Amino acid sequence: MNRITGKQFCAMAFIGDIFAVLCMSGEAGAMTAAGFGAGALVQLLAALLFAEVYQRGRVSGKVLEAVLLLWIIIWGGVLFTMQWRTSEVIYIPFENSGAVRGKLFVSGLIALVCLYIASAGIKALGRASVIAAATGAVCLAVVAASALAAHDWDNLRTAGSGLGFGGEFVRGLRASGGIAGYIVLLGLLNGSYVRETAVCFIGKGIASAALILTVVLVTGGIMEIADFPAVRAAQLTQPFPSQRIDSLFLIVFAVYAVFSIAVQSAAAAHLAGKLIPPFRRYRCLTVLALMIGAAFLLSM
Repeated sequence: MNRITGKQFCAMAFIGDIFAVLCMSGEAGAMTAAGFGAGALVQLLAALLFAEVYQRGRVSGKVLEAVLLLWIIIWGGVLFTMQWRTSEVIYIPFENSGAVRGKLFVSGLIALVCLYIASAGIKALGRASVIAAATGAVCLAVVAASALAAHDWDNLRTAGSGLGFGGEFVRGLRASGGIAGYIVLLGLLNGSYVRETAVCFIGKGIASAALILTVVLVTGGIMEIADFPAVRAAQLTQPFPSQRIDSLFLIVFAVYAVFSIAVQSAAAAHLAGKLIPPFRRYRCLTVLALMIGAAFLLSM
């Protein structure tokens, strides 16, 4: 059985949560960061329960695994819809028209890449995720550093001032749908389940909150007209005098979109193999097809 290290597990979880923040729509403020941080805490508590179960050598039942599989497929559909909506403002070819053909075309390309990644196994996916997460983190850190140096700190107080903690907490939970996939991957962890889980979820909670605060610093003054604050922040930030950051953000967005879906599809394919052992061929393809179907149902 393929086993993953704590670093690989953290990278896969980090990519999924940061992608959800990049696709965040509507107003955001300091309370949004607090709500997302609280949502990460709930994720941590849920993951720790499973970590303790795995630590004691127990396995989850078939009913629970079936529920997790359904959850992952639905969340995979949500990831596709996030990618579709956000792509309309960053102008990915064939998709910005909003047509079904464009969505199928881009989704098919993502599915092909995911199939290629999954064919190498979860361990290889984990290694690639570390590289993707680190590269994206460096790019986002450049944007954050530029925001800290050049933007109005008063935005943290005024932006999204009408948003309450309760609503932002629910919003943070909605953006945490990848927890089911991470619970499955947690069972494949090679190391201390509890320690690695705590480090992972605390770290990605802090990273998500920091990214949201960076977005608020950049877009606070135009938050009401910024449909996708993270995208607008990337368009407005110019850390280098000779070039814009838009193309760099597009690369990070595309890579994180593919890896977010690949991680969830790999977890779902692993569960499908446990639930139906004879089902070996075309598991990942079937899972991806179901995710795309769920995405169309959710976007209707």
